[in-house]
Amino acid sequence: MLRKLKTIMVVCFVLVHAFFLAAVSYSSYRFFFNFTSDEISETKLTLLNESANKLSGVIKNISEAGMFIAIDENVMEIFNDIDTGPYKALVERNELKNLVHNISSLKQEVYSIDIYTDRYQEYPYLYDHKIHPEEDLEKTDWFAPFIQNVDNGWVPRHSESLTNREVISYVHRIINHRNDTVGYIKVNVLADTFLNYLINTDLYEDIQEPFILLNTGGRIIAETHKRQEFPIINDITVQAENKIYQRLIPEYDGLTNHHQLIKKENQYYLLLISSPNYEQWRLVQVIPVADLYAETKSLGWKLLLIGFVAIMLSIPIVYSIGKWITKPVSQMVHGMKKVEKGQFDVRMNQHFVEEYDILADNFNRMTNELSDLIKKLELENNNRREAEMRALQSQIMPHFLYNTLDMIKWKSLDHDADDISNMVNKLSKMLRIGLSGGIKFIPLRDELDHAKCYMDIQRMRQSQPITYKVRVPASMKDLYVPKIILQPFIENSIKHGYRHLQTNTMKIELTGELFPEQRCLKLMIKDNGSGLPEDWEFSDAQGIGIKNVRERIAMYCGEQFDVNMYNDKMSGVVVEIVLPIFSEQPSLPMLSQRLEG
Repeated sequence: MLRKLKTIMVVCFVLVHAFFLAAVSYSSYRFFFNFTSDEISETKLTLLNESANKLSGVIKNISEAGMFIAIDENVMEIFNDIDTGPYKALVERNELKNLVHNISSLKQEVYSIDIYTDRYQEYPYLYDHKIHPEEDLEKTDWFAPFIQNVDNGWVPRHSESLTNREVISYVHRIINHRNDTVGYIKVNVLADTFLNYLINTDLYEDIQEPFILLNTGGRIIAETHKRQEFPIINDITVQAENKIYQRLIPEYDGLTNHHQLIKKENQYYLLLISSPNYEQWRLVQVIPVADLYAETKSLGWKLLLIGFVAIMLSIPIVYSIGKWITKPVSQMVHGMKKVEKGQFDVRMNQHFVEEYDILADNFNRMTNELSDLIKKLELENNNRREAEMRALQSQIMPHFLYNTLDMIKWKSLDHDADDISNMVNKLSKMLRIGLSGGIKFIPLRDELDHAKCYMDIQRMRQSQPITYKVRVPASMKDLYVPKIILQPFIENSIKHGYRHLQTNTMKIELTGELFPEQRCLKLMIKDNGSGLPEDWEFSDAQGIGIKNVRERIAMYCGEQFDVNMYNDKMSGVVVEIVLPIFSEQPSLPMLSQRLEG
C-alpha cells in the first residue's frame, strides 16, 4: 500500500501542505505575538513617560517650597545678623513661622515645613513652632550620610520623629553671607500622599503594578508597593554608595525610555524605564507578562487553532487533488497488466498534462508495435513449420529410393544402357546431397556438386547443348551454405529462359566471391536467356523453389541476407545470392545469436 505511487504522492502532498500551513500558522502567531507585545510595550512606555512628566510639577512645587524659604531676603537677614536676644529671637521665629505657614498654604502637596537651626538654642523652643534645634535632625539615621555631599536633596521614605508619620522629604541647607551653614529646611510630604500622585495615573488604574521613582541621581525616592509583594524588585535594585538610598542595578541604571523582558523563576516581567522628565526624574514600572499579554496569547492560540482547522480541512482536498493527478498513472499500470496477459488493444486516453500525454502516446505506440511484432512472429512460425514440413516430406522413404535407383543402375548396365545408368547415378547423388542426413547447411563444394549433377541430367534431357561453367575460388568451397540454393535458380533459367528464344546453346555461368570486410559471400548465376519480364518482382514467381530458398536464407541467416534477381545489361538474368560466412557447420545457438544480433 505504502509503495504505491499514488499513496506516496498523496502522503507527500499532505505532509508538505500540513508542514507549510503549520509553519505559516506558527510564524503568523510569533509575528502577531511579537508585534502586539512590542506595540503594548511601546504604548505602556509612552504612558509611563506621560506619568513621569505629570510628576514633574509635584516635585518642582515641593522643592521650590524649600528653596523659596532658603533664599528669602528676610530669612537671609535673620541668619546674617549675629546679635540675638530673647525678644529678637521671638520676633524672628514668628517671622519664620509665618513664612513657613504662608509657603505651606500655597503648596497643597506639602504636609509640613520644618526649620532646623541652633540660632535659638539659648532660648526656649515653643512646641507649636516649626523651628527646631539641629540636634533633632542630627539624631535621625538618614541625616548624617545624606548631608555629607549635598546642599539640598530628597530623602526617601522615612518616619517623621515629631509626628511619627511616614514622609518623603526635601531638605535644603541654609547658608548665610559668610557661607556658613546656619540651618536646614525640611519640606515633608506624606508618603501616601506622594504615592497617590503615582497611583492616580491611568497606568496604575489599569495595571496596578509597582512603580519606582528615581531622582536626578538615579536614587530610589519612592516605591508604590512593598518588596514582599513583588520580589522581582530586589533583583533589579542594589544598595547605593549612600546607604540611605537604593538604585537600579548597573545593567539598568543608565537606561532611559527603555523596555525589555526580564525573567525570575520561570516567570517573565516587562521592565519599563521612562525618559527623564523636566526635573530629570525617571519612573520605573515592572509588570508581570502573564497578565499583560493574556489577551494577546489568547488571540495567538486562536490563530493557531484556525491554522490547525485549516490543515484538517485541507487534507481531503489535497488527497482528492493528488488522486486526480495520479489517476493517469494508475490507468497506465492497469493497462500494463492487460498487456502482460496478451491484450494488446489497450489504449491510453490523451491528457492535458504534457508528460502524461507523452507517456500515453508512447504506451499506445508500444502496444501497436507489440501487436505487429506478435503477428509477424506468428507468420514466421507458420512459415518455419511449413518449410520443415516440406523438408520432412522430401525425406520420405529415402532408402527405398536409393535402393531402387541402385537397382535401376545395375539393370541398365546389364543391358549395356550406360546413359540410363549415368543418369540414375547423378539423380541418386542429387538425392543424397539434398537430404544430407537432415542437416540444413552443407559445404559449398557439395552444393556445387548438387548443381553439377542437375546440369548433367539436363544435358541428357535437353536437345540443345548446354554450357555450364563454374568459377568459384577453392578457398570458398569449404565454407558452409544452406543446401539446395543453386538448383532452383538453374532450373528456372533452363525452364523459362529459353522457352521462346531461338538459340543454339544454353550458357549458364556460376561464380563466387568472398567479402571478408562485409563478412559475407556472394554467389552469382548468370544465363543468356530471354531475361525477366518488365517490372517483374518476386511476388510474380509462381513456383515454390525461389520462395523456399529465400525463406530458408531469411530464417537461418537473417533478413539482411537475401536473393536479388535482375536482367543483365547484355542478355539473360543475373541471380545474386548473399550469404554469411560460416567456416564450420553452424549450430542452432549460433544461428539464434546471429538472428538476435
